Amino acid sequence: FTPLLRPAVDAMASGDWARDDLDRFIGAGLAEAGLRPNGDADRATLLRRAAYDLTGLPPTPAEVEEFLRDPAPTPTAFAKVVDGYLASPRFGERWARHWLDVARYADSVGRTWNAPFPYAWKYRDWVIASFNSDKPYDRFIAEQIAGDLLPASTVAQRRDQIIGTGFLALGSLTLNSGGGEPFSLDQIDDQIDVTTRGFLALSVACARCHDHLYDPIAQLDYYALAG
Repeated sequence: FTPLLRPAVDAMASGDWARDDLDRFIGAGLAEAGLRPNGDADRATLLRRAAYDLTGLPPTPAEVEEFLRDPAPTPTAFAKVVDGYLASPRFGERWARHWLDVARYADSVGRTWNAPFPYAWKYRDWVIASFNSDKPYDRFIAEQIAGDLLPASTVAQRRDQIIGTGFLALGSLTLNSGGGEPFSLDQIDDQIDVTTRGFLALSVACARCHDHLYDPIAQLDYYALAG
């Protein structure tokens, strides 16, 4: 728990290999470890890496041929390739999978009685659409934890924001334990756990029973958030 600082970057680090400060930052770390950067990948390899990374699929023969024949310098030609993959619906499908793992997405509740979530797919598609529409990250967060409370200018927007709160509604719960306050508190605990792990990279759920020993998280914080 220390403030974020922008590291100093040696403008001369890595010589001609570095193209920007990110390269220089990585290059300095490599040099400290006694390593040297690899040479640039050829165009076919570069295209294949980008396709798998951004869409999860290999490039088509036509895409390979077009990239290999592009007379523009490789950085310029590659930028066009990346823009094309970012505009593909496959981009959202590929990268939504990473967030859906964080959000503990499933089509059923799990545990002792595995009841289905008939409309879970709406949240899945909402995440995919959020990536493909380049939704700002702060808005992506807000709609998932408070979409039902945010103002909306249209009925469609309000419904879309409510679908975002599927982030809170999903979860693995023991349904056959009965209802009442214990069930509600278990559901709240699941919501606190996924929210803090997903957005803070920090587990707060232990504070349900005691103050954290090594983190500045107290029971008071947990129950304030539960409230």
